[in-house]
Amino acid sequence: MGFVAPMIALFIAIVWIGVAIVGKNVNAKDLVFSYTALAAAFVMFSLNLGFSLKNEDSTHVVQPHLILTPNCVDVYSELLTKSNFVVFNQEKLSSSLNLARISEKAGLPQLSDDESAVFQKNLVEFLRVSVVGHLLSEYPDWNPGVKTFRGKRQVQFNNSEEGAGHNSYYSVPQMENALKIDVDDFDISESVGITNGLTLPPNTAISSNGENLIFENPHIRIEIDFEVEDGMSFAVPSYIGSNLRLDQRDLSQGVVNIQSNIRVSVSQKKQRSGSPERLKYKAWASQIVDIIRAGFSPVASQNA
Repeated sequence: MGFVAPMIALFIAIVWIGVAIVGKNVNAKDLVFSYTALAAAFVMFSLNLGFSLKNEDSTHVVQPHLILTPNCVDVYSELLTKSNFVVFNQEKLSSSLNLARISEKAGLPQLSDDESAVFQKNLVEFLRVSVVGHLLSEYPDWNPGVKTFRGKRQVQFNNSEEGAGHNSYYSVPQMENALKIDVDDFDISESVGITNGLTLPPNTAISSNGENLIFENPHIRIEIDFEVEDGMSFAVPSYIGSNLRLDQRDLSQGVVNIQSNIRVSVSQKKQRSGSPERLKYKAWASQIVDIIRAGFSPVASQNA
């Protein structure tokens, strides 16, 4: 922990002062009193450090409903906010990950255990790449410039390393390398419009732990992980409120339905829990959650 080394050094310094200086001048009452106050202040500071500053952790789950057609995997959504990245790239990304239906006949794909494991892994990669592309398309700059005119609001996103200033900037190739995205015949840089990269808070590092996506800086850590249900159903999906309805009476419009989770874990670090910039970083994390929820939730009730 970042506090440990300086606190140990301070403790050693106070002990050394007590032995080397105060201990040899015990009759100097003002010096002894001042040293006692110093030691007491160190104890109070240590207690406040241990009990006042705390991590603030939260977990947010978005539940995409995946459908598998003969051509591709798609994210089922009844919302106008469905990810444009998925809309425009689902077929090529599905083809690159070999996610088209094994057979065009109505019904569930017939997969062996090994094929099922590979299929699930590729579905997770579909979601993973889609979330990265969605963030690049919809939230490329954590702190955009905003200009307000009469009856109109104009948002200006940074789109270059030079314009990022003190912020962290990751180009699309740098993101693909940091997140270990390596999908054959699919290039994110060709699929996110005019976006050249992602502008993040200062000193933010992007990394990958297995299939997870991690954004971390001295203030906050955001980790995004993915789960795909081990099971499929062939039916016509619809939602009543937030409740999924699978209609198997008329299968002429049926698709393969697969449930999944995108979990966003946010940890605001105790080392900066009293920072004046805390609310700014909290708002950044909340915006990431909201952007993902809007792009991948099947219905509005999951946006509550």
